[in-house]
Amino acid sequence: MDYEEQIRRVNESNPFMLHNKICAVGLTKDRAEVEAVITESSLNAMRGIHGGLLFNMAEIAAGLVTRNDERRYVTLDSSFRFISGSGPVGRLTAEASVTKRGKTVCFARARVWEPEGKKLLAEGEFTFYCLDGDGKRG
Repeated sequence: MDYEEQIRRVNESNPFMLHNKICAVGLTKDRAEVEAVITESSLNAMRGIHGGLLFNMAEIAAGLVTRNDERRYVTLDSSFRFISGSGPVGRLTAEASVTKRGKTVCFARARVWEPEGKKLLAEGEFTFYCLDGDGKRG
């Protein structure tokens, strides 16, 4: 399956992404990018963007680039840091890349940005476990 097909499929079939207005916008062998449209339900009680949305965007981008080898993965572990807060902007971007791919475990790094100002909001590392082991999905 090519990268454009993977983007189309995840954007049409992932209920969590659809509910949270998160959309995959880029995918290559080494990198994935997602965007989120910020709505009233994206905000916390202090009218800033909820940290959970930042984490979810990063994890989704990391998972997307991890799965681009057409195997199935689940998140095994993560470490996430909030760098800066953000008010109700129009949209956010998360970018992720694979840092190491093994037979059964894959490591990725992700960052979440305000795209207009390129203000870094959060970053993290994610570890994914491959459900398909050392063979291709079959």
